[in-house]
Order: sequence, then C-alpha cells, then structure tokens
Amino acid sequence: MIKKFLPLISILLIAAFALAACQPKATPTPEPVVEPTAASAEPTAVPVVEPTAAPAGLTGTITLWHSWKENEILSLNDVIAAFQAVNPDVTFDVLYVPFDDLKGKYETATATGGGPTVLIGAADWGPGFYDSTFIADLTPLVSDEFLATINPAALGAVQYKDALVGLPQTLKGVLMFRNKTIIAEPATSFDDLVAKATAANTADIQGAALEYGFFFSAAHLDGVGGKLLEANGDPAFNTEKGVEWANLINRFKETGNVFSYSDDDVSLFKAGKAGIIIDGSWNTSSLAESIGAENLAIDLWPAPLSGYVQTENIYLNANATGDDAAAGYAFIEYFLSVEAQTLLADATKAGHVPATLGVEVTDPLLQAATAAFEGGSAFPVIPEMGAYWDPLNNALKKVVDEGIDPVVALQEAYDLVVAKVAEIRGQ
Repeated sequence: MIKKFLPLISILLIAAFALAACQPKATPTPEPVVEPTAASAEPTAVPVVEPTAAPAGLTGTITLWHSWKENEILSLNDVIAAFQAVNPDVTFDVLYVPFDDLKGKYETATATGGGPTVLIGAADWGPGFYDSTFIADLTPLVSDEFLATINPAALGAVQYKDALVGLPQTLKGVLMFRNKTIIAEPATSFDDLVAKATAANTADIQGAALEYGFFFSAAHLDGVGGKLLEANGDPAFNTEKGVEWANLINRFKETGNVFSYSDDDVSLFKAGKAGIIIDGSWNTSSLAESIGAENLAIDLWPAPLSGYVQTENIYLNANATGDDAAAGYAFIEYFLSVEAQTLLADATKAGHVPATLGVEVTDPLLQAATAAFEGGSAFPVIPEMGAYWDPLNNALKKVVDEGIDPVVALQEAYDLVVAKVAEIRGQ
C-alpha cells in the first residue's frame, strides 16, 4: 500500500530546520554514462564563485539520484562542494541512474518507504509523483521572496493542485534561431519577420523555414493573448483568440516552405540554406557547430510569437524526515541560488540555462537563450495535457495544408479534447 503523505508535524519540523539553515543574511533522453562515484569523494577543486554563508549546525545525509551526463556531473560536483564548504557536517550519497530507468526506480523505492532524499528529474513527473504522495509539497517551506527570484515561466512547471511539487533547476524549450550571414538583424515583429525572410529568399536560400507542429507553435496562442487550457485542464482554445492563433500559424507560409515535426528545416539551417528556424534549445550546440557559433543567434520572440519553456526539476522525497529532510531542502534551495546557478551555467561543463533571475551568464548563446525564455510561455505539465497533442496538431495541419476554416478545425479539435480529457479523468 502506498504510504500516507508526510504528516503536518514532519513538515513543520522540516520547515524549522530548513529555515534555520537557509535564512538569508540579507523529449531528448540523455545518453547513459559510466556511473560516477559519490560526488563528495572527488569534488572539483575550485568553485567559480563563493557561496553565501549559512548558519552552522546543519547535519544529515543527502542521498541524491540523477541521470546527468558527464559534463553535467562536473558542475554537480562543483555545487555539492560549494554547499559542503558552508555545511561541512552534511554528507552526500550520489547515484547516477540512466534516464530511462530513473522514474521507475524512484517510484519503486519511494512506494516502499525508501528512495533518495532529493531527486533531479523531468518536470512532467511532478504531478504523478505528487498524486502518488512520492514527493513533498514545498509550499510551507518556500517564501514568496524566494519564489520571486525564479523565472515566472519556469514556476508553471512545479505548480500543481495548489502545491509546489518541486523547484525548477534549469530551463529548456522552444527558441528562434537565426543565421546572421543570411538575415543580419532580428525581427521586431511577425510582419517584420515575414519581410526579412521574403527579402532573403533566393533559389538556394529560404529566408525562414518555420516549424508549426503543435509543440513548437502552441505557445503562440499565449502570444496573441489566448490560452490553450484552463488551470484545471479544460480546453480554452476554441475562442476568437484561438482563431487568431490558427490564422497566424497559417501566415507562416508567407515566408516560404513550412514544416511540421520534420527535420528538414533543421537540415536546411545546418547546411546554411535557411535564415530562421524554430527549434529546441537542446540543439543549440549542434547548430553552432554546423554554421559557426559566431554566425548563430538566438532571438527574442517577435510579437506576437512565443515559445514553450520547459524545466528539469529538483524534488524532495516525501519519505525524508528529520535532519536528512532539513538538509535536503536546504540543498534544494541552494541549488536555485545565484551561486549554484552560476556554477551550473558554466558553458564548459553543464551549460544549463539558469532558472533563477539575475544570474550572470558569460556565454553569448546561453545569455540569449536566458533572455528568450524570460519572454516564453510555461509548458503545461498536468495530466490532461496528453489530450491535446493529436487533436491540435491535426487541426493545424488542416488549416495550413488543406485550407480548412480555423473555426471548423478548432471546433472539431475541441470536441476530441473534451472526450479525451474525460477519459484521462476516468469519467
């Protein structure tokens, strides 16, 4: 039987320890890597920044599970070393688990009363873990002042059923990439994008090769002032704003050929044959290698376009108690500090886009991605989101490829989503 959720008195004890320790003085699937030894055994010698001092007295053992790659582990070791520098009585037991195995391993261990103190994992695991009482609600522990230091678009990935199911530790998502040798300046609006792309079109060059698949285009609905769904998961796209969004997507054709879940746009860009594409942040390195980092730009979204912002989260196990729980939460909060986020943003190691505002990022492309994400839209992680993919993707194809009236296409999609949402809820 799945255990009961952490009792209130445990939460209060955790809060007392964590607040005393941390009170301020002012998909793509990762590839498996060789399992590292405990991070505390051989930490990186010199952290990039000095951590903020914390009151002495924090103790306990933090068991941490993750599926990070080798370059990310270097930064993780830096963060752990910096945390231990001001919390020398806290020990770490760090375990690498391949991404494909991490979720199941955590569920099995936690359901029987065990598991790590802290888990680093995908954002879309959060709601299911919370419903199964596998993770703690951090709401009683996190101050409004601390939440204000986090990118608002990132917070959407950890807010579920009035609970704070974790904290976002890095950002990823949809971005607009530009080859500066083809289009020298960023577009200031969608009309300007059309004009710049059209001017750049030649027999061999496509000014813009825009992706309109649902994942890559749904956030434009937020950009025009609409919304995909309500907070409870009910559909909210079948409106005048929804029609405006569908018509906007249809205008993508004004720039040239358009693409839906195809790699052809990326291939054109890598070959130096496309000026602007819409793609995932996880492809930044390969795009830079193909056309030269000095020629690659990540642009702010020209109004009314927008892009989905996703996160990777850090969670506190609901089974954690006492000193271990207090230390675990203190580490989670430190993970979101400017000091730790600066270490994680080191482009020679993890190269993470910070989830915390005000982090000084030196790599130009990371700087640009950070700025773009601040103007992005939070990707919904609630279970009902699964009802939207096929109906909306098919609706967009009908509008763009077949010329179907958006009113008709969206109504059809709405009816399908309503039925699928009811099915997800078991109604």
